[in-house]
Amino acid sequence: MNYKLFDDAILLKLLKAGDASALEEIYARYSEMVLLAALKKVKSKPIAEELVQNIFVSLWVKRETAQIQQLQAYLQSAIRYQVIDYIRAQLIREKYYQSASAQMNVQENLSESRLLLHELSIAIDNTIKKLPQKTQEIFRLSRYEKRSTKEIAQHMNLSEKAVEYHVTQSLKFMRLHLKDFIIVELFLMHL
Repeated sequence: MNYKLFDDAILLKLLKAGDASALEEIYARYSEMVLLAALKKVKSKPIAEELVQNIFVSLWVKRETAQIQQLQAYLQSAIRYQVIDYIRAQLIREKYYQSASAQMNVQENLSESRLLLHELSIAIDNTIKKLPQKTQEIFRLSRYEKRSTKEIAQHMNLSEKAVEYHVTQSLKFMRLHLKDFIIVELFLMHL
């Protein structure tokens, strides 16, 4: 049988009956037109070819239930929807990758910040240990326990001026020994 002689309506009836040769003829007639339409939109021949294959596979799978009036119009619509679905999937994939990449950057920055904070904390502790014992204690009461100058003076049986002197000296010492840490000034202010 020469399927090239049949019009689209007969090919559709044969296709509906499960005639694979009818699908081959439909493919031969329309695959190039559909490919060019897809290629115009996706700008990639392998992707366009895959979308065309999807259309003809779907046509075969749905052959018994598909209500096709005009074969050429049906295939043009089908490729349009295939392209739209492909572009939508690409956009979703791209958004996912951007989101995942941003999340990884946040995690990396968070890990880096934690590491820097840990290193700073160790450096501060080591620097505090270099202070005289009384200055260390006053510094800890002032910055870690958030006690006022008056409270520290009463607790340690010192004048407020002496407490202020020890805090000032400890801060100068800390700045000098921790100058490599850019954020030490901010950190010490918030202790």
